[in-house]
Amino acid sequence: MTVKEIFDHPAVKAVEMEILDTIRDEERCRKGEDAKLAVQHLLSVRKRILNGMFEWTDEYYSLLSEFNKALVEAQCEMRERLFRLSESVKETGLENLEFQGKVFMNYKYSEIHPVQTIRARKMWNVLNGSYDEFIPLYKDGVNSIYFTDPDTIPSEKEAVYISEETENWNEGLDREKTRGMKLCYAFHNLYEHTTFSILDLLWVRDFYIDINAESSYYTGSDDCDDIDWKEFDYND
Repeated sequence: MTVKEIFDHPAVKAVEMEILDTIRDEERCRKGEDAKLAVQHLLSVRKRILNGMFEWTDEYYSLLSEFNKALVEAQCEMRERLFRLSESVKETGLENLEFQGKVFMNYKYSEIHPVQTIRARKMWNVLNGSYDEFIPLYKDGVNSIYFTDPDTIPSEKEAVYISEETENWNEGLDREKTRGMKLCYAFHNLYEHTTFSILDLLWVRDFYIDINAESSYYTGSDDCDDIDWKEFDYND
């Protein structure tokens, strides 16, 4: 089946329509947390349906290689920008510094994706967090880095592959065809542990990088009151 045929399949259309209807009803009827849980479950169903219809080909492995390359480059750029920020802020002498960088897939739907429908664009907004956080493991994006001192920033390889030893997160894929791809941990996490389907990922080439620095300072004592919340001692 082609990608367009998969997304036109009655089962895919039904689950995506149910997701979008649930979100629209939530806006009108204020169903709140129940609607959010329903959408999260339906996204899991959608992923199983899409991945179940998908069959790997040489073309898709080529697209995966391109996606992974762009994903790795975005993570390395985030790390470099965050390091430069931390170095410049450190020179200010501010105290209790914290630095964090995050990489998200672009909020704009991929223009090279084979399916360019309103339904597809709305589904991308549901998945990428534009509407709400329906994918808990994507709350901080495809990857994030946190540290309090520039000297402790993870190496580029640690940031992208989690450890210095790992070089290819290709579990569940054809080992021979992915041998030289050096698939990063972020892809593995998206593919295995989130509710993005493989058909959502292969055509993503652009990313959003967020970096920030925070400093906290007490004008007085930084001690906290010693309070025992089990005691009934507040009737004075």
